Amino acid sequence: MKSLQNDLGMGCREVQMRLEDVASAAAGAKEMPELLGTLSHVEKEHVSACMDCRAEAENILAARALLAGMPSSADLGGPWFATRVMAAIAARKAELARAADTLTFLPRLAARLTWISAVALLLASTWLYQKPASAPSKPVATDITGEPIADNTLPANNDDVLVSLAERTR
Repeated sequence: MKSLQNDLGMGCREVQMRLEDVASAAAGAKEMPELLGTLSHVEKEHVSACMDCRAEAENILAARALLAGMPSSADLGGPWFATRVMAAIAARKAELARAADTLTFLPRLAARLTWISAVALLLASTWLYQKPASAPSKPVATDITGEPIADNTLPANNDDVLVSLAERTR
């Protein structure tokens, strides 16, 4: 490599820097001959003889091919780029705020439902506690027509029974 540099009079570093300058000046260069077209005769010979410099030229062309598919800075921005970005950020922030509001509504609703159900349970239990207990009545034997067979009615309280017995003995 040293003999090649001495023979041609240029070092690899200078040629590679020159390749970068030529590549930035020749924006439409997509192949090696187009890129090397603006170099001097000595630089062309150096690139054709030196593997490192040829690899550097190929890397420059590969990078240009990759960057060719990317939109330019003029396509990205324009005068309203910042406004569009800020509007997109604000829309996303509002969407997240709506989702957070929905989630905070549920605990408040659950707390209200808990209190309402507790009050309803308290009212129902006091109503059931104060309701008089009704004794189930005994079924009365009836005939086919629905008339009672025997009048087995008992007095309402025991005093009536004692009074009725006392009246019989007189």
